[in-house]
Amino acid sequence: MKKIFGKFIIGLSKFLDKALGLIVNGLSYVVNLLSSISVFLVLIGIGLLTLSSFLAPLLIGILIFHPGFWLVVFVFFIVPFLGKKFISFLRYINYSLCEYLNDYGNFLLGNNRGYSSFKEYKRKYERAQEEQRQREREERQRREQEEWERRFNAFNEYFSNQGGFYTGYQGYYQNAGGTSYDPYSDFKNKFENACRVLEFNTYDIDFYQVKLQYRKLAKKYHPDLNRDRDTTEKFQEINSAFEFLTEENIKRYNQMKR
Repeated sequence: MKKIFGKFIIGLSKFLDKALGLIVNGLSYVVNLLSSISVFLVLIGIGLLTLSSFLAPLLIGILIFHPGFWLVVFVFFIVPFLGKKFISFLRYINYSLCEYLNDYGNFLLGNNRGYSSFKEYKRKYERAQEEQRQREREERQRREQEEWERRFNAFNEYFSNQGGFYTGYQGYYQNAGGTSYDPYSDFKNKFENACRVLEFNTYDIDFYQVKLQYRKLAKKYHPDLNRDRDTTEKFQEINSAFEFLTEENIKRYNQMKR
């Protein structure tokens, strides 16, 4: 009897995994489609208001009191936002519930010595998500590092070909469009801005300090722990600053100061 129930549990786990997977994929498609349309609608709205700026107050007044306007806002702006939250919740349920049922079913069949509580699968999911975010963060850091290397090499090659020279990060070149670009000043400004975002009082930092400060601020401004209105934007700024303040970029900034 126990083995029959175990097979039923495993079958239920597989069914839920496929069903929830289909629901998540379908909702993701709809949410992405609505998000794309919302961007298009915003561009159209900006264009219309720009072309008829003198009528903008009148148009805004008409739209605010028109029920169709709020229907569009709900469908193309609120639904995608709520949809992403719901999709994230479904993915959590899919992983935690299906893994729990699968291990429980195998336990009943005698294939496993035991199984964990449902809360443990929740923690496993959160760890897996954090590892995924870490991999994505490292990949962004790698791409950004390659881009900075390309810019600095192009800058140095330009001056070598022109027979010129530069000192520190002072100097610039003109691209094909005739606009001036100074990669050294650009890098310096981004580095110092990242330090300010992480609330450093000095630019003389090392990567260990960056990690400690990031953990402190990430915990303080994490959207799940802090319900203030601007928390999400602040949390994204903190992540971007942490991704930029790599060991390589800290070393490059210190070399530029010499």
